[in-house]
Amino acid sequence: MCFRYKHNKNKPMKNLLLSYLLLLFGHSFAQNHSISGTIGDQASGETLLGATIYSKESGKGAITNEYGFYSLTLPKGKHTIVISYLGYQDVIQEIDLQANQKINLELAATDNELEEVVITTNNTSKSQTKQVIAGSINLKPKDIKQLPALLGEPDVTRAILTQPGVSTVGEGASGFNVRGGNIDQNLILLDEAPIYNSSHVWGFFSIFNTDAIKDMQLYKGGIPARFGGRASSVLDIRQREGNSKKFKGEGGIGLLFSRLTLEGPIKKDNLSFLVSGRRSYFDLFFPLFKSLKKNKVYFYDLNSKLSWKINDNNKLFVSGYFGADVMKLKFENEVESDDPNSTQTKKSSEEIDFRWKNATTTLRWNHIFFDKLFMNVSGIFSQYNYVLSSKNSGGGPAGSASNFKWKSSIENWIIKPDFTYYQNADTKIRFGFNSTLYRFTPAKISGNETEGINTVKFQTEKGLELAPYISYNKKWNKFSMNAGVRYSWFGNLGANKVSFYDPTIPQTVSSITGTKQYKSNQFSKTYSGFEPRISFKYDLNNRKAIKLGYNRMFQYVHLISNSYATLPFDIWKPAGYHVKPLEVNQISVGYAYDTPENNYNFSVEGYAKNFKNLVEYKNGADLFLNDNLETQLLSANGYSYGIELGAYKTKGKLTGNVNYTYSETKRKTITNFKSENINNGEYYPSNYDRPHMFNLTTNYALNKKWSISGFFTYQTGRPTTYATGKFIANGNQHFTYSNRNAFRLKATHRLDLSFTYTPIKKPTRNWSGNWVFGVYNVYSHKNAFSVYSKLKNNQLKTFQYSVIGAPIPFITYNFKF
Repeated sequence: MCFRYKHNKNKPMKNLLLSYLLLLFGHSFAQNHSISGTIGDQASGETLLGATIYSKESGKGAITNEYGFYSLTLPKGKHTIVISYLGYQDVIQEIDLQANQKINLELAATDNELEEVVITTNNTSKSQTKQVIAGSINLKPKDIKQLPALLGEPDVTRAILTQPGVSTVGEGASGFNVRGGNIDQNLILLDEAPIYNSSHVWGFFSIFNTDAIKDMQLYKGGIPARFGGRASSVLDIRQREGNSKKFKGEGGIGLLFSRLTLEGPIKKDNLSFLVSGRRSYFDLFFPLFKSLKKNKVYFYDLNSKLSWKINDNNKLFVSGYFGADVMKLKFENEVESDDPNSTQTKKSSEEIDFRWKNATTTLRWNHIFFDKLFMNVSGIFSQYNYVLSSKNSGGGPAGSASNFKWKSSIENWIIKPDFTYYQNADTKIRFGFNSTLYRFTPAKISGNETEGINTVKFQTEKGLELAPYISYNKKWNKFSMNAGVRYSWFGNLGANKVSFYDPTIPQTVSSITGTKQYKSNQFSKTYSGFEPRISFKYDLNNRKAIKLGYNRMFQYVHLISNSYATLPFDIWKPAGYHVKPLEVNQISVGYAYDTPENNYNFSVEGYAKNFKNLVEYKNGADLFLNDNLETQLLSANGYSYGIELGAYKTKGKLTGNVNYTYSETKRKTITNFKSENINNGEYYPSNYDRPHMFNLTTNYALNKKWSISGFFTYQTGRPTTYATGKFIANGNQHFTYSNRNAFRLKATHRLDLSFTYTPIKKPTRNWSGNWVFGVYNVYSHKNAFSVYSKLKNNQLKTFQYSVIGAPIPFITYNFKF
């Protein structure tokens, strides 16, 4: 009775609440329905990332995601739907929305095909007024191909370097630096697989074949919560899916490079493939030179992708990349004879084989649960390794035979489920989970012990990184927000050995007081932290916007290198007992303005970054084959701030952009021992501190057949350390040096020009092509890459080293069929 009494007492309240909820949601469901589907290219079936779809009546709209999917909730009734994408004809469709509808659409290209679109900072122009996230830049293949390139090979990295806030330590340096960050602070993804060395030929060319690329997005200000593991930027590169309508091909033939891409349907509209290859052929010219004829130096890339549309709700993608640099060098020397009484000599030959490779595989499954919930699950494998081997034929006791092989690698195994819920036209929720298993093999050296070369294997390290995340996108009239949080957890896994040091003196091998051996898969050290990400945008009107953003990033892997330019044999080290994860906090504020005709787009953005637990190096650090690297490292904090100005012209015969960046980047070592402090513990410029940077990119269409492109850049010289004196110790000569980075190299600047000739295509021919002629470094300026010191006439002299000091002409023929 008591139970009945309580139940009856609350029943009216429960009924009232239930009635209210039914009325609320019933009214909502009765008044609103969703349209959803995919938007693609009519000629190829390739899905379009960033296409817009909106209702004229309601003004509500949506943008397709990375896989061409959209979902838009609208009021019940009739709507005029407009679908648009840059370089394509708009589609206008009348619908009577009485229930949820699935609408898959394909757009027809205008006179300019998909590949002919230019660099944009959103999906309709270079406008920054539409993006909520500050400092986000979208790139398409056409503009990369328009830029004058070294030896005529279109290059992703060089295109990125035309953008504000992005720099490099010098010509021929690997990778790029973003807003004062190290090269290892950039998360470079190819179909979601991380790339650890993005360069060929010691940094002159990137590994990315533009013919295989669909889209590239660079995040340097606000970074979405789904990305993590690096502290300064994300470069998200997506490969094309392959033509599902008909067989097509394209490629290019240059003086020292060629590339070819083939694509087509295996089953029309359901199953397609893409295969793209590129190779240099420097080595084909070596036989012309006596000193080089036995050598080989070349690189190659192979991209592939298989796309299967199982049904309207399920798609599978399998993609891969494999690329390598190969350097085979042969030397011949004269060595002494076995007979000490003989004056004859014997020949000794040495062969050096040096290779570094990237390999990735990505398996992705897209699934649409219902009109508002989209899922992608990715399984990823990524590997970077290098192998250095040497064979010496000997020739006697003075030149005894020997051989060795040195191998190093880093591997990632990744699982990434990702969900997007489209609550309504103004609200989107994205959430998921990243799991990454790392394996680091710093060095394994094998040789013949009878030749005096022992087999040595340095300690292999493993790490596990787990990161759930969620983001919330919301728009209220003039105000938009993108807020998210990521919780990252990292554990350093055994089996490994940890050394302990006397805390009263600097860490050296001689100060080790003990060690601890951790078992296989036992955690030796763990770290974790919250990474909030938030961006706001306020529209002053439809042409002006103000932005504000903040993000925190943790980085659990470090590139160990004390050289200015990253080298292929530099090693990566995970956070562990002695090396802490890097933490970066960044705030940014910006203003964007578009002219009424949208011919010109202007933006200004300021930022400030704080770095904690940077890896720095002791003076005279010896990193080579060191199994106790922590004895050579120091922890440092730092800061970077700057302002970026950009102006873009997007219409007319003359298009292009001009940008200027002012920035300052400094660091300060943190140690308990004054003798180890760099520059007495004071702040000093980092290797990437280049205060003034100016870029100008232009494209001018002379007529229907001819166009001209130019690129000019100017940057303050980077900091460097000079030898200031000499002394003799134990009969050996040594140099003394200035404070770290107390001097600067001269400012760098360069002008590149290219001309493109495109014959008018005959309607009856499937073949089309164009010729690109140009000159890299037009006025032959010798930009300093580094300096070195030596004695000349018993005086200490400093000399400049330049990688490229002369104009380099090029010619390339590009074709499609």
